[in-house]
Amino acid sequence: MLNYEDYFNDLMKINAQLNFYINKPKVLKHYTDTLSDDYFNKHRNLNKKYSNTSDLELKKAIDYNKKYLSYKLYLYFILTSYENSIVSFDNDNNKLFPVKYKKEREADFNEYISTIIMRLKEALKRKITIPFIIIKKVLLQLKKLNKYKNLYDYLKNVYLPKCRKNIGLCNLKNGKKIYRLLLKNSINKTPEYVHKLGLSLISNINKPYKEDKGETYKSRKSLFKDCQEISLYVYNTIIDKNFYYKPPRPFKIQKVPAELQDNYPMAYYSPIEDSVFINLKYYKECTRKSLYPLLIHECFHQYHYCFMKYHKLKKYQIYGYNNLTFIEGFAHYMETYCDDKCNDDNDDENDDDNNNQKENYYSILRKIRLVADTGINYYNWNYKKTFNFMKKYFPNNTTDIINEIDRYICDPGQALCYVIGKLEIIKMRDKYLRENKTKTIKDFHERLLINGTCSLSTIKKLL
Repeated sequence: MLNYEDYFNDLMKINAQLNFYINKPKVLKHYTDTLSDDYFNKHRNLNKKYSNTSDLELKKAIDYNKKYLSYKLYLYFILTSYENSIVSFDNDNNKLFPVKYKKEREADFNEYISTIIMRLKEALKRKITIPFIIIKKVLLQLKKLNKYKNLYDYLKNVYLPKCRKNIGLCNLKNGKKIYRLLLKNSINKTPEYVHKLGLSLISNINKPYKEDKGETYKSRKSLFKDCQEISLYVYNTIIDKNFYYKPPRPFKIQKVPAELQDNYPMAYYSPIEDSVFINLKYYKECTRKSLYPLLIHECFHQYHYCFMKYHKLKKYQIYGYNNLTFIEGFAHYMETYCDDKCNDDNDDENDDDNNNQKENYYSILRKIRLVADTGINYYNWNYKKTFNFMKKYFPNNTTDIINEIDRYICDPGQALCYVIGKLEIIKMRDKYLRENKTKTIKDFHERLLINGTCSLSTIKKLL
């Protein structure tokens, strides 16, 4: 019977980058044009090949992929300023991919750039455009690269004047339907439910969040030093208390390369390089109190992948499912285990505690995302309304707010995975411990992670 493992192996055959990232062969000679007709036709063939599967995780993936192609979702997200793939390729080609075939990959990538222009033209005919504010930032990123002049000139001289001034996905044809599809696929919730939940969760935040500016970092060096110390706290304390498995060595912490600092968030985990990356650009805006939950979050991404590899899960279980609501939800959930190092609430949907000062910056931000993301992409909030809404809660975090809004525009729905996943895991934990009196939190976490990154609905059945 054809299953997810077969499907995932077939995917790696048609996508050179995916194959390199997961199997880490010694060469990456070619760069696959993931916007080409040839690539989409290969995906359609895979959809046909696996259409009669009884594997529920695979069925979900195939159904979404069919809708992705049917709605031509690739025309809606051709370019982004948030984690711009063009900037990332330039960095990876210089530092991550093997040097031997650098010129061949660059030739392939130039073909990909041509395909981007072709897709932008196709989208224009269908009146599907990327917001003006995003393309302005993409132009700045391309200008810094000083490459891909054909794309830069097209964007500046032809595309930019035709961009839409509104920002939400809901302003485009089928936009609301597509947003519903994205949320159904990622978090299995409706926009109405998420927006209402977000408003409920922030209803008890009655004061603006303010960091003590005297506690912000004075240098990049001091920020990086604290990142290393916090990662050791996670390794030596949180893991020992809550898990059976402990990685053989502490977490690897690296600095975001200078050329990527304007393109990436404060921190992220890369499974490819098996490292937590810290963007030292933000040292003046960060305090130790806000750094704790952020580092705990990213360290538990690394722990999650270490756990799966240690237990010899198959590659499709680790990388194939790639369910962000589980992956991000688990990391966000683990922030609640940081003891007295940083304060956080339990994110109970019915929490009636009126003292929001116990919450950390990221706990509040991730609740606000539920309202802002759905506000922009489903309820047609404009930029000013969204900015002012977030500014009410974070009066001193203008840069973060701008970056966050860019994220909701460029990747609708992605930022919702954190809180939704966390709440679902808390429910599963409480039910598991209630029904299994002899089991401990270590037992729950073992059962939670042992089946890979499959959907939360599957995990619930396997607990």
